[in-house]
Amino acid sequence: MLWGGFASGQDVSFSQFYANPLYLNPAFSGSAGVPRATLQYRNQWHSFENAFTTYSAAFDIPVKKIRGGIGLNVLNDAQGNHLLNSLQINLSYSVDIQLSENYKLRGGLQAGYNQNSLQAGKLVFSDNLDPDYGDHGTSQELQYLTDPNYSFVDFSTGVLVYSKRLFFGGAVHHLTEPQQSYYSGQENVSKLPRKYTAHFGARLPVYLYGHYRKKFDISPQLIVQQQGSFQQINYGLFATKRGLTSGVWFRQNFGLRYDAVIFLIGFMKKNWQFMYSYDYTVSGLGGSSGGTSEISLSFFLKKVDKKQILPFYNQYREEFGVE
Repeated sequence: MLWGGFASGQDVSFSQFYANPLYLNPAFSGSAGVPRATLQYRNQWHSFENAFTTYSAAFDIPVKKIRGGIGLNVLNDAQGNHLLNSLQINLSYSVDIQLSENYKLRGGLQAGYNQNSLQAGKLVFSDNLDPDYGDHGTSQELQYLTDPNYSFVDFSTGVLVYSKRLFFGGAVHHLTEPQQSYYSGQENVSKLPRKYTAHFGARLPVYLYGHYRKKFDISPQLIVQQQGSFQQINYGLFATKRGLTSGVWFRQNFGLRYDAVIFLIGFMKKNWQFMYSYDYTVSGLGGSSGGTSEISLSFFLKKVDKKQILPFYNQYREEFGVE
């Protein structure tokens, strides 16, 4: 029997979206008001040897002269035990406008360089398999892999509206839908589809025993994304109490088919925060996947002004009573 078809996939999707806001939306560039550095690591599906491992580092800084900020985000996604590597280097620029006493509007642009590196020598094809001794010789298929290190430029944009309690925005990645292919002459059938993102979040204080002492914060959040035929919804909330935070998220598609339950725990101080999350797979892959772990570490490189609005960075502050 003969069978043929197409294989497709979407961009890297982090469970801790706001641990690396530049990857979510370029409008976040410089939005912290001070230099910020973030590191993130994701290991997807522990039961498979290095199936998908992703590393990300980002840095952004406000620039008063342009009433905005600039940022740099570097990401490498290694698939199939590092058989395929996707390197992204993105520069972003944003400006903000004061809409009212409480709300700001921020818009951002991003330009990047992407390189997909395929370890063609590690691939096994049927024509180099000896029936008695296994792998033997060199496949003739390799002559068609004319560009195993295919690179292209990419552009994205986004907007963000935020106040002390609420923030929401949207982003469009891969505006030009760049072509990518390892085979010459096949570029027109391998475009990278645009990715559309809408996000919403809030940081709400919870008071007990009157309105003079805040007990903890809760932060409900929602992410909706679509890229090509793929859709994804992430929603949930986490609570913060004296620097300790924990929460639960759910991930599903538009058809209400659940993929994972995400458990998050972390610790944060004034200038840094550490987060760990675990994705428990509830889809058909189930227990075979072994789950997914993600770790993030974020730093503010200067002291943050207490008046600075940071709804997307869940830094805990007591507004009443002792911090």
